[in-house]
Amino acid sequence: MDTLTLLLLSLIVIVGFYTEWWVALIGVVLLVAYIYGAREGTHAPAPAGGVKVRPIIVQRRYVGPESIYPRVMKMRIRPDWDTRPWFEQASGAFGRLMGWATNAGKPSSKSED
Repeated sequence: MDTLTLLLLSLIVIVGFYTEWWVALIGVVLLVAYIYGAREGTHAPAPAGGVKVRPIIVQRRYVGPESIYPRVMKMRIRPDWDTRPWFEQASGAFGRLMGWATNAGKPSSKSED
């Protein structure tokens, strides 16, 4: 058991007796729980001859491709490709225009101090 923890819990009980009875009651419950739960000593080892864990050895051999990806990949990229509907694209452009207009043409990423 840790001496500092015992002193702290004992202090809570003593302060509880001088102030409120419920603080002392909580302190006593914590102190008893700590003394009952904190046991020193080594645990006994598990009894011999218990359940043995054996690995699963698969006898079959894997037959199939080494990778699901082709050796050479082609990617078609369109930088202006946007899958959003037209009204979302238009509202985004309108928002950028309003942001630019409210900042009087200045970039909005810089703050002025």
